[in-house]
Amino acid sequence: MTDTPDTPAPAKPKQTKGDLPKKLLADIKLAEDIAAAAADPIHASSLTAEELALGAAAALLTQAGAARTLAAKASLAKKTSQTATASATTAHETLLTALRDIQARAKRKFPKDRIRLSAYAIGRKNFGKGATVFEQDAENLLRLAAQDALPGLKPDKLTAATAALPAWKTADAAQTKAIEDQADLLLKLNAKVADLNDARRAIQAVAETAWPYAIKGNAPIRRTFKLPAPKA
Repeated sequence: MTDTPDTPAPAKPKQTKGDLPKKLLADIKLAEDIAAAAADPIHASSLTAEELALGAAAALLTQAGAARTLAAKASLAKKTSQTATASATTAHETLLTALRDIQARAKRKFPKDRIRLSAYAIGRKNFGKGATVFEQDAENLLRLAAQDALPGLKPDKLTAATAALPAWKTADAAQTKAIEDQADLLLKLNAKVADLNDARRAIQAVAETAWPYAIKGNAPIRRTFKLPAPKA
């Protein structure tokens, strides 16, 4: 009998980073589970005896639903931010490529004119970095290129380069807004989940006294309320 090589285990799929922190989503799910446990008629009398506030389970479920809605908005905002960032990056690269082309032509026309070359930001450290400085540099280059009749710079090239500046400014502004919107929604979601956790813990605290840890028979119900349970 011939031995056959072991079949290699299938490669595990690469895990990608989610749109939202896993802890936030886990906290929402936990609150939903606790709300369901507290709303179960089987547990109602014991919780009432421990003076759980009337409607606490329903209120927690409502809070969890609001958190879910906000989480969906925050997730969409993350995708919008990613798309806006990609668009801004592309627009920046298009503009920078056009400006580099203008600089190369300026070097041909003014090979020894240091002042003119400096005006074209040639040799400028970190050229293209920093939105405010880059925007001014771009405007300067385009203005000079329009008046200097640079070699080989055809009207269509100059038109395309000129149009690339407002396109990048628009994309950059959209990216900034998208990032701010995402950060604002995530901040609100964190606050809402913090409140949700407080409400959920309040119900768990009631369950803790309704079904004490010391009584082993309480283990199944304690697990339902996500509380530490004694071993059988």
